[in-house]
Amino acid sequence: MSHCPLCSSTDIAFVTNQVRFEKTANIMRCNACTLVYLDQTSVSFPKDFYEHEYHQTYLTHVDPDILDPQKYYEKMQKVSAPWIERVKTMLQGHEKVLDVGCSTGQLITGIQGSAQAVYGHELSRKEVEFCKNVLKIDVDSIPLEQRFEKESMDMITLIFVFEHIGDPIPFLEELKSYLKPGGKLVIVVPNIMDALVSLYDIEEFRKFYYCIEHLFYYSPETLTKTLEKAGFAAKAEAVQEYPLTNHLNWIYRRKPSETLAARADMPNIALLDGRMEGALGDFWDSVNQDYRECLLKGGFSDRVWCVAEKKA
Repeated sequence: MSHCPLCSSTDIAFVTNQVRFEKTANIMRCNACTLVYLDQTSVSFPKDFYEHEYHQTYLTHVDPDILDPQKYYEKMQKVSAPWIERVKTMLQGHEKVLDVGCSTGQLITGIQGSAQAVYGHELSRKEVEFCKNVLKIDVDSIPLEQRFEKESMDMITLIFVFEHIGDPIPFLEELKSYLKPGGKLVIVVPNIMDALVSLYDIEEFRKFYYCIEHLFYYSPETLTKTLEKAGFAAKAEAVQEYPLTNHLNWIYRRKPSETLAARADMPNIALLDGRMEGALGDFWDSVNQDYRECLLKGGFSDRVWCVAEKKA
């Protein structure tokens, strides 16, 4: 793109063209509003990419369980726990909730006891079948207008989905039409201010971080601006999900870990003397808390949590 898709500025800087799996795609940064994005003219996707191919290309080299919906669901229940708990605290029991890009349904099953009804929208045919046939939850891939009335939802969630959307403003405006006045849109996205991208100089991580599947790389500021442009009142919060152990892995090993191992608070190493297990656990809990606070104070974190309200 010759201009910024958010603010239309032509003051655009080239970041890199080296992305995951040794592919090439142009990553750009707007010097005016700071939005980082993938130039969508620099890469092409196969037809029905998300219906059939997404998990085959994204992380299966690190975590082959992604290809098995049952195993992936069980794993993602643990990974998604922080976001599930945050959403649950926002619910009072009477709400109708739509999870867009629901994958194997881990958020739906996690919050369905806290809302009147929870629905899912997903493109992956394998995951839709799993949600319907195994979990018995209301998930489909058909267009939203064929399932729901306008202004019928109290909340819509997008958990690690919005970064994949190539035309974000029209997408947000469509979702807004399904929210009741004052309804909430909850978004979680990777943060371009991740310390492994924007603080530490780790070339291997940058090549892993940038990928053809992620079309926008938001910060709390640019996500807020995008939502406001679509007619929402938004409040974004920086969150550090990964612990120090994951960062040490990248600093010293320069390669990703398996999904759950990457989130382990303690180094995965057997102890010859089990009496130290409790003390070491307390030590790492304290260190991780201090590390997260240090990063957040410096303006760095790996996630953006955002709650946006439809203006009445």
